[in-house]
Amino acid sequence: MWAKSADEDGAWLPLWQHMDDSADVAAELFERWLAPSVVRLLAAEFGDDIDQARTAVGFLAGIHDLGKATPAFAVQDGNIAQRMREHGLYMASHKSELVDRHLAHHSVAGHHLLVRWLRDQGWSRRVARTWGVVLGGHHGVTPDSSAEKAAKPDELPELYGRGTWLHVQREFIDRMVTRTGAEAWLTKWRDIKLSAQFQVLATALVIMSDWIASNKDLLPFHVERLPEPRSEPRRVRDALATLRLPSPWAPAPYGGDVSELFARRFSLPAGARPRPVQAAMFDVAHSMSEPGLLIAEAPMGEGKTEGALAASEVMAARFGAGGVMIALPTQATTDAMFHRVVDWLDAMGARDEQVGGSIMLGHGKARFNRVYQGLVRAGKLAEIGRDDTAVRCGHAVSAHAWLSGRKKAQLANFAIVTIDQLLFAGLRARHLMLRHLALAGKVVVIDEIHAYDAYMNSYLSTVLTWLGAYRVPVIALSATLPAQQRRELIEAYERGRDGSGHDHLDRLDGDIGYPALTWTEGNAISTRVVEPSGRRTSVAVEALTNGADDLDELSALLRDLLSDGGCALVVRNTVRRVLATAEQLEREFPGEITVAHSRFIAADRMGKDTELLDMFGAPDRAKTRPRRAILVASQVVEQSLDVDFDVLVTDLAPMDLVLQRTGRLHRHERGRDQADRPPKLRSARVYVAGADFSANPPELESSAARYVYGEHTLFRSAAVLRGRFGSVIELPDDIAPLVQEAYGPHEIGPESWRDTLAAAREKWQRRVADREDKARGFQIMAPGNAGEPITGWMSASIGEADDEAQGQGQVRDGAPSLEAILLCEGADGEWRTPAWLPEGRGGLTIPRDETPSIELAEVMASCVLRLPLAFSNADAETALWDATPPAWELSPLIYRQPVLIVDDDGWGRINERPVRYTVEKGLEVFDSDE
Repeated sequence: MWAKSADEDGAWLPLWQHMDDSADVAAELFERWLAPSVVRLLAAEFGDDIDQARTAVGFLAGIHDLGKATPAFAVQDGNIAQRMREHGLYMASHKSELVDRHLAHHSVAGHHLLVRWLRDQGWSRRVARTWGVVLGGHHGVTPDSSAEKAAKPDELPELYGRGTWLHVQREFIDRMVTRTGAEAWLTKWRDIKLSAQFQVLATALVIMSDWIASNKDLLPFHVERLPEPRSEPRRVRDALATLRLPSPWAPAPYGGDVSELFARRFSLPAGARPRPVQAAMFDVAHSMSEPGLLIAEAPMGEGKTEGALAASEVMAARFGAGGVMIALPTQATTDAMFHRVVDWLDAMGARDEQVGGSIMLGHGKARFNRVYQGLVRAGKLAEIGRDDTAVRCGHAVSAHAWLSGRKKAQLANFAIVTIDQLLFAGLRARHLMLRHLALAGKVVVIDEIHAYDAYMNSYLSTVLTWLGAYRVPVIALSATLPAQQRRELIEAYERGRDGSGHDHLDRLDGDIGYPALTWTEGNAISTRVVEPSGRRTSVAVEALTNGADDLDELSALLRDLLSDGGCALVVRNTVRRVLATAEQLEREFPGEITVAHSRFIAADRMGKDTELLDMFGAPDRAKTRPRRAILVASQVVEQSLDVDFDVLVTDLAPMDLVLQRTGRLHRHERGRDQADRPPKLRSARVYVAGADFSANPPELESSAARYVYGEHTLFRSAAVLRGRFGSVIELPDDIAPLVQEAYGPHEIGPESWRDTLAAAREKWQRRVADREDKARGFQIMAPGNAGEPITGWMSASIGEADDEAQGQGQVRDGAPSLEAILLCEGADGEWRTPAWLPEGRGGLTIPRDETPSIELAEVMASCVLRLPLAFSNADAETALWDATPPAWELSPLIYRQPVLIVDDDGWGRINERPVRYTVEKGLEVFDSDE
């Protein structure tokens, strides 16, 4: 019997050897690699007996390829198949004779063979299927009922074999039962009702063991004569020593003063103490009797991130988590968080505390993050030279080479990812089990949890239910949450923890106080109102009166406010409004306008973020803050950057996002009593634009109302803000009341608005229901009752989920935005990278008749541009691909993106529509050539 057929050197792998290797790898992973929390979860199925759990996982890994002991599989290698016939293992002479061979793929064949064998041992079919499904799913998709029924052995004897085949199949199982020690437990196991959690995680461990055992660089194939079956304990141990998978993170329990810990981890100044919300998060993490969901609501700039990191360290130590995952809304926030996490781990490792392990940055542009790429190179060097990683790269962690790629990367100890990567854990996608294994052994932190729409929240609810089932500690952070969303998060987590919702959540409705912590602990749900830090800001609120047509009014306002200097932020809800505003203001303030939005190439986006932090960041970063400047930005500035402005003009947005934008106003102290700010701007002011508030009800800017936020949330926000015009918002005191009023169930606004608001609400409710129904069609089922097999768990799988724009479209509502590589065509007809790229990357000639080198493709990938949704259609995509050289499809870095060609002045066309790209404004789209 063979598992891997002969390669070009004649080396092949017999099935018994691959089964032995897989069993041994699984046992070693269980013993040395799994987080203690996952070990306990698996052992709970067997009365907390870790030896039984290890044996069960090793047994399943050992027989995972049992389905290869069938004619349907063996016939594929003609030479070996003939030798097998000579030993009485009869099969068709060629695979073409087995017309139904596709029905009995070796994964589903293994499922059936194990179920048949277990039933012969006296097991019920139902219990046997909970074990067999692990074999059936080891190629990344569990069999559904139709696939299972179509592959019944009794109905397809020519595919499963007769006579000697049956003896051989039983012999393989009997051998593995004896080899792994499973024979001691088989009688007990037939009465155990395996949970869905065990089935999913065991399948993931089998997949991982199979992949390692199939690596001929680690576990060499055999050449020439077939060796006798024998146990070789050092074979796998040596292989894993070469692979050097990182051990679980194991922070030591901390029993000292909280101020000392924060000073050590986050370089606090001498005498500084953590803010009250940070100390409270640390205290709750210490006091929780079991893993649960902790929601922290506190103002912007209160240090919730540092509080979450400290709480994660406590939770990992107390509950046995082997790492941390942090999920954030955007690539920019994820990049910023990555640097902070590396600094946190370095501070931990600098004092000889155990850190180690691997780290990953999870989003489509991670390869352009220089710190991360340095850790990737350090990881490769360490694995080659067997040197200490920390010495190689100067950091406490590195990026492990084997734990890379979208299927394995999240198995790293520390994963800093965009929210899509977390939501993929709720999506029916191939090899989903590996994502669950990655999450089950971590503390999960979800930042800006208020920032997601109904479609994404539907996925988030599914994921939280599974995290509750896995007993994963979860920390959710927000400036403030609508009461209904807070309740839904807790209900989702508790549904997974004990299989039911809770009826005693009414006391969480409405305003629970602020800042506040809410957490679950078993069946109990607790809240704590935290003392504010003392940082308070009074923000005067005014409205611009001309609605969408406000450019002249805006110019006059800024002309007055900035007459003595100052830095202003103007936030628009659409890129079109950003560009129109920037064009108008550039005439009034030449050379003082900066633009930020999502339509810049990747290299320019990263350069833009650095530029904004240098200009408008915290005082210790922005050493040369301009005397006068205006940033005109889209929503990218809401959460992405620690920037500080003297005055804010914002388009009307949902209430929580208006407050989030206000958090960029007077964010840092600039001298006593803000003396370093211009006299006119020493008091914080926000001006609300993008709606005509003189109309009754307000006339909304059409694009924001139709395509971005919807009328309902904008009208509710307008109704709340209306009462504050000419007055002030007190931060942080007013944050929670304003949000609860805007998102609450009660009618608000003048009587004359009621009919319009009611119609908008009804439309919104239909839209939410439609979104949730659409999302559920792609989501996995919640954990079922113990003893139910997870066959069909991934029915209608979408295939692969990835971190590019196409993958994000699977967990975000609407069509995925199209990305293209921006290149410049010179007068000589040559294609080149944009001339302004730094460090010798600009002006490189691009070949069209051959595949670009890896180095050149890296530069081209940094020129990827996300196009407007107007071009997310078949016609635009076809036009771009028609211009893309076919030879590029062989490049692993750029094969997914078509090309967008512009001339030296930045002009080009997409499906006959003129566009222009400049480093100052990004991509502009025009309706005609006028």
